[in-house]
Amino acid sequence: MERNAESFFKIDALAEEAGGYFALPSKENIEYTDLLFDVCEQFGIRYYSATPKERHFVEEVTHVTWAKMQEEKTGIKQDIRPAFSA
Repeated sequence: MERNAESFFKIDALAEEAGGYFALPSKENIEYTDLLFDVCEQFGIRYYSATPKERHFVEEVTHVTWAKMQEEKTGIKQDIRPAFSA
């Protein structure tokens, strides 16, 4: 049992050194990211080289689209604010 504790300590030390533990993204996180990049492609925007204004635009479109998709999928009314409202 002590050997296991020693192994866990080593893993914890490595995780702390790296800034925390790593968790695989969920299926939902991957789907959301795929949607974000689909929206970027639709508008001809490269996310990582986009201006802050372009990023905000595609993030807002993605957020609203995702909420509408979840509403249709689950049948649960989502709190979707009008897109691009101040």
